[in-house]
Amino acid sequence: MTSVTTKQQRRSKRAHARSGRPPKELAHEVDERILDAARRVFLTRGLGRASINEIARLAHAGKPSIYARYATKEDLFAAVAIRNATNIKAGISDSADAGKTLAERLTRLGVDVLEYLLGGDTVAFMRLSMAEVGSFPHLPRVGQMARQQGANAVAEVLSAVARSNEIAIVPAFAPERAATTAQFFLDLVIGPALMRAFLGEDLNQLRREIAGHVALSVKFFLAACLNGGAD
Repeated sequence: MTSVTTKQQRRSKRAHARSGRPPKELAHEVDERILDAARRVFLTRGLGRASINEIARLAHAGKPSIYARYATKEDLFAAVAIRNATNIKAGISDSADAGKTLAERLTRLGVDVLEYLLGGDTVAFMRLSMAEVGSFPHLPRVGQMARQQGANAVAEVLSAVARSNEIAIVPAFAPERAATTAQFFLDLVIGPALMRAFLGEDLNQLRREIAGHVALSVKFFLAACLNGGAD
């Protein structure tokens, strides 16, 4: 009797484990699989023709797991876009320490950002977001959120660069102006190359031009900041 009861208890525990949520240590892995699969499907099908069924199959996750995290397909698309921007922070976290001078550190920051944006399928996903705006009017808000995430990451590194070079007394690098200065940096150093990518220029050629473009743009940006041009 005891043996039968023990077997029943074991079966009950296994059944409970299968029906419940994944353990915390596996939850992040499931999240990443879902977002990776969604990114692949969106890039292949577009947002309008993407299927949650296909995403679930590629992610090796059940549809209930996806809908428990994202109420709609549009919410899932937004999560992929936000993750793209959040990943920039991880890619540039060491930029503040890469170089002895302020110019070297800012150049490293610009190169790191552009290598991320012009690498892989990041530009393709941005183009997709722009193409889908007509059918999904909320996407500009998603793009705005993603850009803000990226700008915040750049602002954090700019602040760290300023501290490491003890120039925080320069108005453009004061903590309360970090967000504005970061936006100028993005517009001057990052924006031109990214716009050329959007317009269909060869990404391999653009990647070859990153170092020269960033060095020249940072020189201009830094001259403006140190001479009050960012006020």
